[in-house]
Amino acid sequence: MTEKIYFENPYEKEFEAKVVSIEGNKVVLNRTAFYPEGGGQPSDRGEIEGIKVIELQKDGENIIHVLEKEPDFKEGDTVKGTIDWDRRYKLMKVHTAAHLISHVIMERTGAEITGNQLEENTVRIDFNLEKMDKEVLSKAVEETNEIIQRGLDVKTYFLSREDAMKLPGAFRLKKAFPENIQMVRIVDIGGYDVQADGGIQVKNTEEVGRLEIVKFDNKGKNNRRIYVKVD
Repeated sequence: MTEKIYFENPYEKEFEAKVVSIEGNKVVLNRTAFYPEGGGQPSDRGEIEGIKVIELQKDGENIIHVLEKEPDFKEGDTVKGTIDWDRRYKLMKVHTAAHLISHVIMERTGAEITGNQLEENTVRIDFNLEKMDKEVLSKAVEETNEIIQRGLDVKTYFLSREDAMKLPGAFRLKKAFPENIQMVRIVDIGGYDVQADGGIQVKNTEEVGRLEIVKFDNKGKNNRRIYVKVD
């Protein structure tokens, strides 16, 4: 099982690890700070011993690092990994922003969140709503900006599936939570927004910056979408 440093400390930019296995250009380490894609958040990029990491794959509890080329190092070697920190930090800010704006939209409209996608400076949020009210959504973003400036601390912890299910609003997306997950990671933003999530966040909402709507979309019956820029 790969130890997941990104959960313990998402601000870790460099790390050392032992090589567990190598298959061509695919490498498994005993520990990694590289975050694989999940929950709408893209995977990290960076290098291992100077070789670019171009993709990350999940294999059960292991993380496979797909390198640009076959490495010179061997199984059992200790190697150094370096995260593309600029990309990582932008995605952390966007992910925290997505939690907050989703919460406010749900409170203001009663809509269900049906999906999201994070990019380095933008979050796309899909929600189930009969009518697109641009004024209401614009006010929701301004309210989110006010919440961000409160400087709320962001904490994470794990709960059993049974206990997590008791938290009101913890399972934000409309789609069902995977049945095979028995220990649920919870992200708590100052007690304001508490939900199950496997992504990585900033430590405090003030790090997020300011949000601005850049686009509205109607994607069919009861399917609305907004794109929000994160400065």
